[in-house]
Amino acid sequence: MSGGRLRGAAGAALLLASAACARPMTQDPATAPAQGATQATVSSVEGIVATVGSAPMNVHVQVTPTGGRPVTVTGPLAGEIRRLGGARVLVRGRPGASQIEATDYEVVSVEGRRVVMGVVERGADGGVQLRLADGSAVRLTGGTSTLQPGQKVWVQGPTTVTVQTFGVVRP
Repeated sequence: MSGGRLRGAAGAALLLASAACARPMTQDPATAPAQGATQATVSSVEGIVATVGSAPMNVHVQVTPTGGRPVTVTGPLAGEIRRLGGARVLVRGRPGASQIEATDYEVVSVEGRRVVMGVVERGADGGVQLRLADGSAVRLTGGTSTLQPGQKVWVQGPTTVTVQTFGVVRP
């Protein structure tokens, strides 16, 4: 995973439990309506992210559900999802033939442990906090010196959200 990874103390309490179960595509992309169909269809796929192909051309981002076939991720969010190689993600979007055009995603777990994802910002006290998708903010401590306002990151840590590891998904 790019973006750097900080290693924290082993055995620290995690922010959330790390049970992650696979959620296959809610609609098989191979049977989805053609693009431009009158009814907007949204599907989701949960699995492990991998970058496949031979660089610099023919490189694809795929999400592979547990026991399922890989689904290629396309669209403007594919670059962010690509930076999550090895993580378990839930991707939502418009289905196509063996692919999904990502319109939204969430990181379910990294290395089997739950994470919180949001945008880094400065708190009123000058500290670093993470603005979550729901609008709430979580104060971050420990290992935050390399985090910069505006970065979209995932973090792991105990319930006080002391950063143990992190990954930048949008610089």
